[in-house]
Amino acid sequence: MSIDFPKDFPTEENMLEILHKTIEKSWKIDLSVLDIEEWLNNFTGKVFSIEEERRLALWLLCNYTYYSPSDVNHLCRVLYNKFIHDFIVRNSIRVDQVESELKNIHFSSIGSASESGGLLLYHFRQEANLTMDRFFYPTNLETDKNSTIVFIDDATLSGGTGSRNYFDKLQNIEYKQAYYLTIIASEEAINKLKEKGIIVICCALVDSRNKCFSTDSMVFNRFPELLSYSKKLAEDYGGKIIEPGSKAKPLGYKDGEFCFGFNYNTPNNTLPIFWSNYNWNPVFPRKEKLQNARQLHFNPCKYI
Repeated sequence: MSIDFPKDFPTEENMLEILHKTIEKSWKIDLSVLDIEEWLNNFTGKVFSIEEERRLALWLLCNYTYYSPSDVNHLCRVLYNKFIHDFIVRNSIRVDQVESELKNIHFSSIGSASESGGLLLYHFRQEANLTMDRFFYPTNLETDKNSTIVFIDDATLSGGTGSRNYFDKLQNIEYKQAYYLTIIASEEAINKLKEKGIIVICCALVDSRNKCFSTDSMVFNRFPELLSYSKKLAEDYGGKIIEPGSKAKPLGYKDGEFCFGFNYNTPNNTLPIFWSNYNWNPVFPRKEKLQNARQLHFNPCKYI
């Protein structure tokens, strides 16, 4: 099967030049042309010709959104400002009362201390200029009927993490209101959390337009004729690089089809062709969670 690329579709050289400028000016990441070439070498002509696969893969990479440390810091400031505004308006608090009200606000991450939520909490505390005594582990919240609980996360796309583990536990403690602050959220996740009485604040709301292969995908707005080819490429290779036992699918967890990641990790909702390291050279490696010692493949030789 040969792909009839539109005449104005960029060449491999064009896209590599665009990526070089994006990496240098926007992403500011230690990612070289050689790293991209290693990733492109994964595409060996099993679906289309090697040249066609590389062009489709590069197009997807050109549409990838990478959140650098400075991006994350900026978005933490935005989240805090949006939260304070909502908190003041919702509770009819005078501006001169906000500082005193902070003693009733408890900030916590979603997940365990070793997960990305804990890392994000560190950035959030710095950017919001809050004292450390306002931050707590989810299991160590001491609240009363005047308390506002604020959970912080980087992305909620299905609403499962918050609903499944943490907000259910709120039934056992006293509080006035609970917030979920997240950099990225979907309408589905927001609705799930709202059903539990959680107030959701996010910086970016994603929908079907952000999914790579939806009919209204922004990635293929200019070149809709290439959508089905690109989906086949991602699906066929993605199906071969999912580690056994992983919750991810060839197009990402719950068929996410997303194209974004943070400097500290890549969500599994994103296309696995970007992050999988199972028989694959990733361009944005994902650091999978090890839930227990049985999942750890420890090699002492590398420390000797």
